[in-house]
Amino acid sequence: MAKRDRILVLDIGSTAIHAGEFDYLGSGAIVLRAFTNVEYTENLTETNRTMVINSALRRAMEEGKFTSKRCSICVSGQAAFMRFVKLPPVTEEASRVRQIVEYEARQNVPFPMEEVIWDYQLIGSDEEELEVMFAVIKNDIVDGVIRAVTDLDLQPELVDFAPAALYNAARANYVGEEECAMLLDIGGRCTNLLFLDGERFFARAIPIAGFTITQQIAKEFGISTDEAEILKRRHGFVALGGAYEEPESEVAATISKIIRNVMTRLHGEINRSINVYRTQQKGNKPTHLFLSGGSSTMAFTDHFFSEKLRMEVSYFNPFKIVTLGEDLDTQHLQEVAHMFPEVVGVALRNSVECPVEITLITDAINRAQVFKKRRPFILISCIVWILVLGVISMVNSHRAKLYRGEADRRENSYEQLKRNATLIGRGNDGRDSAIKRYETMEALLNRRMRWMEIYNAFQEAKPIDLWLDTIKPIDKPLQDPQTAAEEIPETTTMDPGMDPMGGGMFFVPEGGGTTGSTTTAAEFEWFDVQGHCVTIPETTERQGGEPVRNVFTPAQLQILLDRYRELREKDASSAESSEAFRAYEELIGVFNSGNKIISTTRPNLPQTFVEALRMSDVFSNQILETRLVGVSFDPKFSNLLKFRIQVRLVNPVSSEMP
Repeated sequence: MAKRDRILVLDIGSTAIHAGEFDYLGSGAIVLRAFTNVEYTENLTETNRTMVINSALRRAMEEGKFTSKRCSICVSGQAAFMRFVKLPPVTEEASRVRQIVEYEARQNVPFPMEEVIWDYQLIGSDEEELEVMFAVIKNDIVDGVIRAVTDLDLQPELVDFAPAALYNAARANYVGEEECAMLLDIGGRCTNLLFLDGERFFARAIPIAGFTITQQIAKEFGISTDEAEILKRRHGFVALGGAYEEPESEVAATISKIIRNVMTRLHGEINRSINVYRTQQKGNKPTHLFLSGGSSTMAFTDHFFSEKLRMEVSYFNPFKIVTLGEDLDTQHLQEVAHMFPEVVGVALRNSVECPVEITLITDAINRAQVFKKRRPFILISCIVWILVLGVISMVNSHRAKLYRGEADRRENSYEQLKRNATLIGRGNDGRDSAIKRYETMEALLNRRMRWMEIYNAFQEAKPIDLWLDTIKPIDKPLQDPQTAAEEIPETTTMDPGMDPMGGGMFFVPEGGGTTGSTTTAAEFEWFDVQGHCVTIPETTERQGGEPVRNVFTPAQLQILLDRYRELREKDASSAESSEAFRAYEELIGVFNSGNKIISTTRPNLPQTFVEALRMSDVFSNQILETRLVGVSFDPKFSNLLKFRIQVRLVNPVSSEMP
């Protein structure tokens, strides 16, 4: 390293960025020249990680007025996956050790190894076993952080992670050198717990931190997490419990109890970690707890853990081994020093050999570092090639002059083609827009004609003395044909002995039917048709002495006759056996060869209407689908009938706009 070098260290946490710029003197001293901490404006997610970090980095660069382009990075312990494993002692070469560790990592890491960056560190060994710590982080997390950094023209050289950086900073400050000590770093989304016991090292990431408190406050008061964070910072402290007097503010009292409950959960995790460390790692009992992290400075936090753990508790100051620059705001640094142990730990990686040197760098950074080492040789090679190219350039200069005129002409042609392509593109866009509008209008017009077709089909089949009251779509048939217990009769004959003034109601088929409901479906298929008809005794002619009355108009009759002929011409044998043909024969009876109005003496006009509907190609000709559901006498007028018909469209009509 040069006699004097300057590097920017970035601790990119889960809720904020802490940055410090260090000078490295030839004597090995580290001088802090500038520092700052910037919180994120929104929560980190997989999709916005790069954008949020990049925005916070820009503000940090402006506030800290950093000048170095070289940087070392520390990522949150929440983003990395850390495990401690014990392996049989290995006396083979280092490559063999890495293979064994990689195999063990594959058994513990919940991701494919091709999707992660990983590294390991030997932290202890004896004749019986080899103790290894390995750290794993997903590629896309590191890539997102690197992109956010390089977008600001910074040059990342190292990627460390929080637990390792904390351990290096603590060891450099002689924490745990003569006793078993714990370092509790309470961050925004994750709490890192470290055991420092001489040369022994154990760490655990606990998912209980400052944001856990914020979430509980938001849940208790029914507010957003942003509002809860403001309340936490304004009123937050750890309730003392016991016989201590509560604060006068009810809000502050409630928040303090919430914080104490969360800290109690964190204390339970610490106790479990101590048991694991002592039983599985064969460690000593901790006697001292050091606190750090942004969420550790709430009032009475040290008092709470001292009371619960029954040990000495103090705050960790990582700057004891760092020389402070003359222009630093030392008072502000003293207020935020607890947030910078990771920054100091990573800064040490550039000056001395650290106990844990995990490196989670991408292949791109590796290649950049290799390129940096080879840069002098590459520069010499480039100079040689430049000289060779200069000679070639001189030889080809005359040829270049000849080509330049042609190139200019082609460039002008190219620009003209680009302008033409732009005009063509605009024309295509206009054409596509016009086609889309045309298709929309065409669909609307087709929709309009479809409804006219349906209502015309009703009008063509409606007898003269029959009126329709309502036509409404329904979700399902008025009675499911598949569940009919017996064949449904096609007609219903009124009982001559029935009292027409009694207002009696009868249904077809016997047993009644279920009522359909108005539809909300995307297509209309079934319709409920209700109306009434009247039997008028006037006669236009007599047949066999019986009074008769015309049922259809000449135009309607002609339509029915045409449909009949089409059916016969299509397939006479199948027509005679089809339900539609039989219904039509029953409908028209005997007719003359001329275009006379055919009359009938049948009083059941609703059934006649149903049979005429079945002849239409708009409605189903199945007797269980287009059918008469019910008929009732009017209680006051004996010649007035009310009826209800169920019809089914052959082709359903859409209920939505195109």
